Amino acid sequence: MAEDKTITNWHSETKGSGAPSFIWLHGWGQDLTAFSRLSDILAATGTHQLFDQPGFGKTPIITKDDGTRDYADKLATLLEGSGPHIFVGHSFGVRVSIQLAANHPHLVKAIVGIAGAGLKRKRSLGFRAKAKLIRLWGQMTKRLDRLFGTRMRDQFESRFGSADYRNAGDLRTTFVKVVNEDLSNEAKTVTCPTCLIYGEHDTETPPEFGQRYQTMMKDAEFHQLAGYDHWDILTRGAYQCEAVIKRFLKSKDLL
Repeated sequence: MAEDKTITNWHSETKGSGAPSFIWLHGWGQDLTAFSRLSDILAATGTHQLFDQPGFGKTPIITKDDGTRDYADKLATLLEGSGPHIFVGHSFGVRVSIQLAANHPHLVKAIVGIAGAGLKRKRSLGFRAKAKLIRLWGQMTKRLDRLFGTRMRDQFESRFGSADYRNAGDLRTTFVKVVNEDLSNEAKTVTCPTCLIYGEHDTETPPEFGQRYQTMMKDAEFHQLAGYDHWDILTRGAYQCEAVIKRFLKSKDLL
């Protein structure tokens, strides 16, 4: 397991120059290239530092059981003495940005959250009952495997585990911790200007997440972009995101 000294080894790339300073944090399973198109479009607006978060791209895992608070704390250590910065996050990157704003507000001038995760979905009673039965089944497979040397857990994960869970490798503990987080309490402490952008057809982080975040945060605005999902909002939707982001930054005298 790597030591905390690896916080100095977060891989990043920089575009542009001058003020303001932007920090870009990608989503789960991606790397800094996820922002290639949008960051290129915005490159003339300041200095843009795009990070590979630990365990992704060229940045090594720091510890195998980190949650988003751990990611935020370690990035805060790396950034201490600089900023404040405008954080641009996608999905998982928005989780980390919210943790930074909640726990290290002196580093955060504003947040641009695209397809931000971190809230619990609103589920029906029937769905919750089914999910509970599946969790109990999963716990039972672990016990049976220990008792009888079977591989029922592997079969269970193959059937019910998400692709992100199956592909998480050494980050599996982190993944489980992250998807079970609810950042409602952290969001309620965020006071910096926040721009929440969601795709109309996003099924991973539905637009209602952004609407809920808006009600929790002191100074937040919500935008829903028609025709985009969780992923293509960063590519096909890049120019639409740019227009929203620039209007937001100018309205807050940040650009």
